[in-house]
Amino acid sequence: MSTKLSVGDPLPSVGLRATDGYLLNLRSFVTKQPAVFLFFGAPTLKAAARRRGLKAIEALVTGHDRLREAGIAVTGISADSEEQQREFAEAQKLPFLLFSDERRSAIELLGIETVADGPNVNVAKPIAIAVDRDGVIRAVIEAVDPDKLVDQVVSALSEPIPAATQDASAPS
Repeated sequence: MSTKLSVGDPLPSVGLRATDGYLLNLRSFVTKQPAVFLFFGAPTLKAAARRRGLKAIEALVTGHDRLREAGIAVTGISADSEEQQREFAEAQKLPFLLFSDERRSAIELLGIETVADGPNVNVAKPIAIAVDRDGVIRAVIEAVDPDKLVDQVVSALSEPIPAATQDASAPS
């Protein structure tokens, strides 16, 4: 399943609770600076889904200084509770906020695939969304490769959005 998002779309306005206790709106969050939102399920999932999420989070932790120097905010989002995320952030020593989408409002609005692990429903595989400070989606990275993730985000937020190509058969 692919997301309902495309490059050039505006990021929807969705309020989520952050690990610092504040209620933050994704859309207004990016008005301060460009951001990458990593949707992942590592805090409470098990097996392969957890490993994929952990590797994506580790890539952002490792690349955090580079992203910060480029002026890009980093945020992780999962369907786990605020408390579960706070514990995960502390255990992983995350240098960035996590947002709790416990009701899966953003996950469902964005069309992100979920998986059930017993009673726990969370993001099936990591998906990164790079958004510029105008709230425009610059990249939707559905096949997150931890070795390339930071480069992809920096590149997406450094380059202008490509102009729509004009049909060669259309009159000028």
